[in-house]
Amino acid sequence: MTKMNADQRLSYVSGVVEGLAYSRWLQDKPIAEGMNCVYDWYYKGAGKDWNTVVSWFERHPDKGVGPLLYVLIKKECGE
Repeated sequence: MTKMNADQRLSYVSGVVEGLAYSRWLQDKPIAEGMNCVYDWYYKGAGKDWNTVVSWFERHPDKGVGPLLYVLIKKECGE
């Protein structure tokens, strides 16, 4: 993440969120509630505040983006 520019970071994080949402759908299918919660978290909720997401990453530089986002999303959407 530190070697990416702002556009690349945003695209990367959006891709990780997409993967987490799809994974949630695979786990819950045919029910899309969990997947929709992940999307809503990112596009309408806490994830929409990019500063919150970035500060979370900065507090845990030794962790990967996927696990960090999973922890944030899990608070809102469960497992």
